[in-house]
Amino acid sequence: MHVRCLKVLSNGRYRSIEHRAMVNPEKERISAAVFHVACRNAMVGPLPELVKDGGKAVYTSMVFEDFMKRFFSMKRNGRGTVEGLRI
Repeated sequence: MHVRCLKVLSNGRYRSIEHRAMVNPEKERISAAVFHVACRNAMVGPLPELVKDGGKAVYTSMVFEDFMKRFFSMKRNGRGTVEGLRI
C-alpha cells in the first residue's frame, strides 16, 4: 500500500519516515525495491479500532483509487501531501 496510507490508516498516529541512504566506503550497498499496491476499490481511512470509544477520525475515508488520484493531484509541499485529506 502507498506509504502515505499508513498515516491515514493510523489516524495520524504513525507516519512514513524520510528515506535516507548512507554511503559506506568500506562496504558494497545492496538495495531492493519492494512495491505493494492495494486493490483499487479497497477502503482507505482511519481504522475503526483507532476511532472507537469517542475517538475522532482525522482523515476522510475513500476507496484506494480515489486516494491515489487525490494524492497525485495535490501540490507537492514536502511531507505534508496527506494533510489535504484531513477532515
